[in-house]
Amino acid sequence: MEKTQHRIAILADGDFPRCEQPLKALREADFVVCCDGAYRAAATCLDGSGFVVVGDGDSLSLSEKQALGSRFVHVAEQDYNDLHKAVGWAVEAFSTLNLRLTILGATGRREDHTLGNIAYLATFADEYPGIDIEMLTDHGRMRYVSGTCTLPSFPRQQVSFFALDPTQPVTATGLRWPLQGRTLSRWWQGTLNEALGDTITIDAAQLIVFQTYDPKV
Repeated sequence: MEKTQHRIAILADGDFPRCEQPLKALREADFVVCCDGAYRAAATCLDGSGFVVVGDGDSLSLSEKQALGSRFVHVAEQDYNDLHKAVGWAVEAFSTLNLRLTILGATGRREDHTLGNIAYLATFADEYPGIDIEMLTDHGRMRYVSGTCTLPSFPRQQVSFFALDPTQPVTATGLRWPLQGRTLSRWWQGTLNEALGDTITIDAAQLIVFQTYDPKV
């Protein structure tokens, strides 16, 4: 019998979610890992939930750390950001087997944090192969793709592609403007496409895929 997935929400300290899809993922998570100050915005949502707060602690007051007690996991190193530390803690705590990580609150506020957090999707795929991991915003979902895969979709869903290696060709079908061995040397070149049906098929080396929750009206 297949084991049930552990659904872990990783809550970063960007804009707290307002849209139903990321809020639903937060409510239904088996466990929540907050990145430092993200705990402050989420505190009222975590009553009775299993959670920890992971990071260097620079966004938390001394009284907050004391109140959290053993739920605060201090990671002092500064080579990686708190999102990386939170994901690392979750993988170590729950292992990679049947683990589903949903990253929330990773965008908004400072643009450099937003871009860095999105780029971490590729790093997590390299460091923890086999993990089901995606990032939800108030507008859509993002995931890292390498190789050939088919993603669920729906007609008029807006889809964008961001190539992390601009020298590698991208093929994508099931779209209003299909890509056939196209290299995307600038981030804007793969944006604002549109799904035609229930799936899109992608063959690419290193790609971030963004898909909206709702169809274009």
